[in-house]
Amino acid sequence: FLGIVHAIDKRVYRWAKGVLPPISKTENIALGCGTIGFDRDIFGGSPSLQKLIDTYQPKLTPEEESFLANQVTRLCSLLSDHDVVTKKDFTKEAWDYMRDEKFFGMKIPKEWGGLGFSTQAVSAVLAKLATQCFDANATVAVPNSLGPGELLVRYGTPEQKEYFLPRLANGTLIPCFGLTGPHSGSDATSLIGSHCVVQKHPKTGELGVVATFKKRYITLAPVAGVVGLGLNLQDPDGLLGGEGEEGFTVALLERGHEGLRMGPRHIPLSAAFMNGTVEGEDVWIPMTSILGGQSRCGFGWNMFVECLAEGRGVSLPAGSIGAARSVVAGVGAYSRVRKQFRVPIAEFGGIQEAMAKAGSDGLITIAGGDVMNAIVDNHEAPMVISSVMKQNCTERGRRIV
Repeated sequence: FLGIVHAIDKRVYRWAKGVLPPISKTENIALGCGTIGFDRDIFGGSPSLQKLIDTYQPKLTPEEESFLANQVTRLCSLLSDHDVVTKKDFTKEAWDYMRDEKFFGMKIPKEWGGLGFSTQAVSAVLAKLATQCFDANATVAVPNSLGPGELLVRYGTPEQKEYFLPRLANGTLIPCFGLTGPHSGSDATSLIGSHCVVQKHPKTGELGVVATFKKRYITLAPVAGVVGLGLNLQDPDGLLGGEGEEGFTVALLERGHEGLRMGPRHIPLSAAFMNGTVEGEDVWIPMTSILGGQSRCGFGWNMFVECLAEGRGVSLPAGSIGAARSVVAGVGAYSRVRKQFRVPIAEFGGIQEAMAKAGSDGLITIAGGDVMNAIVDNHEAPMVISSVMKQNCTERGRRIV
């Protein structure tokens, strides 16, 4: 009987393999990047709560607790959400305070002038800012997640680290990441309209690339001093010579680079955080401006995927945590003082049901954030869990609001 079952299984497997599309190179990279931790136990059918508690312990250092209680509280006092939404900008005092107190360099190691904070600390800062002003949450989140800072720490050349990281840490340069395009969205495997070709400079003979790109919805672009640019690199003449390869490549360009246009600002959904375009045609980019140097040409997809856990698994859920804490607390308090027929509406069954769902979603989001932060602080890069966190927490945040 078992032999028949195995034979059927093999036939079904061969049939399924024949009808399913082949796995692409980019999909293979995504599957191979990151690490596997507690998710192995979940999909293996034997998750242990005790193992989870013993392995992952979300906590803040005294320095991080002090920053949260003092600098973050001070920044919140400088932010009037009404004024920010109305004027579509922060005050100069708020911008200067974020720079001076290194809000844009929380994840940059101390050796480069940053704060060197844990993931748990960054999440706590973002969540607290979200309770006061969501535009401040978004503004601080980008440099500490998908901005070039983390990519530089992991993959930058010594010269790139020495030049950029101290400037990113002290706010001299505010970073942004140019990925999203008008025809391909944020699909890093497509990059329609954003390409570059390996060439030698006609005058100096220096090896570099000539790039044309059109990006939009780039957070912080109007105020950024440096952009990490996602490009599809092509090498038709084989000039790379085996050092690097074709494919998704990241270039680092400072504002003022010849041919680079950063702006104008656009305001999708009337959001106040800075958002704009990054464009250029036939822009010369030397190999020294490729993140990681020539050997990292074509390696951008690996970089991007391995760093996604920080952005999608931490920063986005932190916004939902902030929404949960502020909305649930505010609406809950209001429902006690607002009366209908001389009865607080908090006593009404329909209100209680809605508040119970919002409170449940909020607690699940907070618990998920704590676990995810502890996993990343345990030097893991959980691709599956970070994807689940992004979808699940943002959806719960939407339901709460």
